[in-house]
Amino acid sequence: MADRPVNPPASGWSLTLPPRLWADLSRHLFSEDGDEHGAVILAGHTTGPRGPRLLGRELIIAADGTGYVPGHAGYRALAPDFVRDAAIRARDEKLAYLAVHNHSGTSTVTFSSIDMASHERGYPALRQITSQIVGGLVVTTQAAAGDLWLPDGSRADLAETVIPAGNLIRLHPRPDGRVTRDRLRDRQARLFGDQGQAALRRLRVAIAGLGGVGSIVVELLARLGVGELILIDDDTADATNLARLLAAGPSDPGEPKTALAARNARRANPDIRIVIIPERVQSITTRDALKSCDWIFLAADSNAARHWVNAAVQQYLIPATQIGIKIPVDANGDVGQIHAVTRLFMPGDGCMWCNQLIDPTELAIDMHPTGEREAARYVPGVPAPSVITLNALAAAEGMNQFMLAVTGLHADDTDTMSVLHLPRRRQRTLQAHRQDPACSWCSPSGLLGRGGA
Repeated sequence: MADRPVNPPASGWSLTLPPRLWADLSRHLFSEDGDEHGAVILAGHTTGPRGPRLLGRELIIAADGTGYVPGHAGYRALAPDFVRDAAIRARDEKLAYLAVHNHSGTSTVTFSSIDMASHERGYPALRQITSQIVGGLVVTTQAAAGDLWLPDGSRADLAETVIPAGNLIRLHPRPDGRVTRDRLRDRQARLFGDQGQAALRRLRVAIAGLGGVGSIVVELLARLGVGELILIDDDTADATNLARLLAAGPSDPGEPKTALAARNARRANPDIRIVIIPERVQSITTRDALKSCDWIFLAADSNAARHWVNAAVQQYLIPATQIGIKIPVDANGDVGQIHAVTRLFMPGDGCMWCNQLIDPTELAIDMHPTGEREAARYVPGVPAPSVITLNALAAAEGMNQFMLAVTGLHADDTDTMSVLHLPRRRQRTLQAHRQDPACSWCSPSGLLGRGGA
């Protein structure tokens, strides 16, 4: 059930680059010599929240003097052998081929007439060789423009290039001058600026799990002015939930948690767009919705939910925040160390499998229907302790990370560490992700940026 279609009208092609790929590309293009350099990006593709998306999977650096050489018609060009080898890779792996070079300048960039003439000469043949999307990308440190030649014979511009790093970087051919002021959120726009508030308004965010943590996340997203929410949960509220479900009332037991979350979001922001999916995360409907988001909040604690959100992050290059609280209480009623953790997962930067957050046996059990799941476990599930203030602690941490990333206010683009709170000790610590270099999900040799291929 949905109040709106999951895919609104398209606004153009976009390219998403994993943060490590962008960092490697930037070091190559924007070196101290101030000269022009080149490379090729191989990319998957999929649908997105505002149109079709290219998913940067692999960077092939063109070494100066061998891969990137003096041009016959222009200043420099990719060497013919380099182009041939990269095009064959694109063809064999069924990936888009994007030739990249840099121009001088900052917030505005465009192809030169010589660039466009070279596209006209070379791209029809490359498109025929690869049977894939081929195109060019020209960048500065603050802008990007693309010229895409599609397999059906049509041609399209690239509307934006997105890098989901510590700050969510969005590069356009030129600055967007169409921003309107949101007077209802004037106080927070004094922090974000009108551009930052507009960035929040254009986002589509999914929340998987609408219990104690998820209900708080929905409220905060709506009040921040996020434009569209996808609400995912197959459960209904009961009397034991009311103390920790934000804005739940005594008449709400038996109501779907999605309905309560939608009601609360609309109270906070009457203009918000909402998609309701009263299903488990592993359902086909949910998985299709996740891959068309700008950001995912994972507030469900099943191994299946972790696995499929992890798949969306790595295959479709969508950042995600996982939020969890652990309150250990033994049979004698003694309380152990309380953990409230917020984990930020960026594409290609260590995943939930690398960090041993998914148990293969539990994942296999989670994928079965409810009755079979309980029968497969020797010890029936016992409800864990849950307290709204601890939920709020972790939810606020995750929301602040999201808010500062989207509006570009983090001091360090590369800081994506997890945050662990130990409330009983009044401690807050940072934890770095670990990454398996051969991970089948988040490494270039795995499914990173593959989309649905």
